[in-house]
Amino acid sequence: MPVPTVAEVLKQTDPKKFTDEYIASLDANILSALTGYVSNIYQTAEQKEQAATAAAAKAESDRKSQEALVAEAKSAQEAAELADRNVKDFWATTYPTSLTEHNAALQAAETARINAEAKAAWLQAQVDGAKAAGITLADAPAFTPPARPAPVVNPNTTPGTPTFVNPDEVMKRLDKGVHTIQDIGWKYQQLYGTPIPISPSELVAQADALKLNPMEYASRTFKFAEKEEERRLATAKAHDDAIRAEIAAQKEAEHKKEVEKLQAEWNAEKRKLAETGANSNHPDLKAPPGSAKFADLQRATKAGERPDPLKLTPQERRKTTLDNIHKALEEREAVPA
Repeated sequence: MPVPTVAEVLKQTDPKKFTDEYIASLDANILSALTGYVSNIYQTAEQKEQAATAAAAKAESDRKSQEALVAEAKSAQEAAELADRNVKDFWATTYPTSLTEHNAALQAAETARINAEAKAAWLQAQVDGAKAAGITLADAPAFTPPARPAPVVNPNTTPGTPTFVNPDEVMKRLDKGVHTIQDIGWKYQQLYGTPIPISPSELVAQADALKLNPMEYASRTFKFAEKEEERRLATAKAHDDAIRAEIAAQKEAEHKKEVEKLQAEWNAEKRKLAETGANSNHPDLKAPPGSAKFADLQRATKAGERPDPLKLTPQERRKTTLDNIHKALEEREAVPA
């Protein structure tokens, strides 16, 4: 934004009071010092406005990132609920049906074996009876009973007692396998936000082909470790961005406070300029350049008793201005009414 001069500021304040002739009568050194002061105020305000714009853009970006995280969390929750329903459905419907069919197949196989043995024994009895009756069956093949596998004997039991698989152990292995598949699906959903792209049976088959357990195979195939590290870095970045935003907000508040302070000082300067006008009742502030008091000020500056206003820094100039205003107010109060 263009920086107005002191003359422009005075005209904007009161065009009728601060005419070109009146402004031309003011001391050139004072006008130059005030021009620098006004320039510093406007430049500082412009810089802080740019910082505020950048902070607003950063806040909008953080808001969008937060919405994305909320959507990801919601998706993960829905996937977990779906996996839980699938597991409950498996145990409620698929598993009981499969177990019943398996038991039926085992019973049918055992029945067929018993029937085959009984039929073979009957046929052997017929052959033996024919031989006892003098009937020769020279062309008849010799009967060989079907082989029966020897039962697995537990050394801790009585010899001849077959060992059966403990159903509880079978259930534990099945339960562990189902939970492993469920954990894999949950982990994939948590990291990628979508259901696992292959079925549990295909995952197990591929893992078996490589001689790996399902969890190890899934970790390698879907790069669980790499994805977890990526999410950790993203979380750390979001934390750092939040800290930077908080620091920026604190700086913005400090900038705003400084602007208000500068505005108050500028208002004090305007009041001082107003008191030096034609309507001022203060005899010292009304004194024009060339008067005795102005000559004393020039002499004190040359003698080093007072600082040169043209060589002051902005901070020194503001302090000197405020000190002079306070001194003028004290002298005004000391003047009899």
